[in-house]
Amino acid sequence: VMFFVWKSARSRGRQSINIMTIKHDLGRGNAFVMGLLIGSTAALLIHRLATSRPSTLPNEKHDSASLNDDQNNQTQQCLPPEIRSEMLSRNALYFASSNGMPRIESSHVLVVGLGGVGSHTAHMLARSGVGYIRMVDFDQVTLSSLNRHAVATLKDVGLPKAIVLAHHLREICPDEEKLVLDPVVKMYTGDKERDGSMMDPPS
Repeated sequence: VMFFVWKSARSRGRQSINIMTIKHDLGRGNAFVMGLLIGSTAALLIHRLATSRPSTLPNEKHDSASLNDDQNNQTQQCLPPEIRSEMLSRNALYFASSNGMPRIESSHVLVVGLGGVGSHTAHMLARSGVGYIRMVDFDQVTLSSLNRHAVATLKDVGLPKAIVLAHHLREICPDEEKLVLDPVVKMYTGDKERDGSMMDPPS
């Protein structure tokens, strides 16, 4: 599972990527370790977002796999500021001293791999107020995924993990201006030509 936080390299006049890779090899029945890994990963990413420079990237959608027709046909819902503020009130209290919430809300994060660790991490980043999340996974939900995936249920079996996760996160924050979801149903290979613009910050 890989997590990328896009930052602006102002001094160089170009965009750089701050990369953090997490490899896991957990044995059977090691649920405590799995929970510890997921919680630590999400907390570390949120902390780094809150203490880093505010992103200067515009909040636009990447050209990738879209959500299904039902969601595309829905009228965009806007959350009143007071509702969104209350949803994130605990986070705001924690990061009040560093003025971290504006940085989190303007952050752009890429999560590659949406299995037992990646799905939980993307889930918690969305709940924490991150403004843009690109979620990459080529795979579909299977019956064997249901014991560890953050949101998938029986009705999601056979559907792309990225789309399933995006649907769930949209229910958490229906306002597309406050949370931009960019699901990409594609395999990450590490080859720039094959991956295309997958790794590029939103333009």
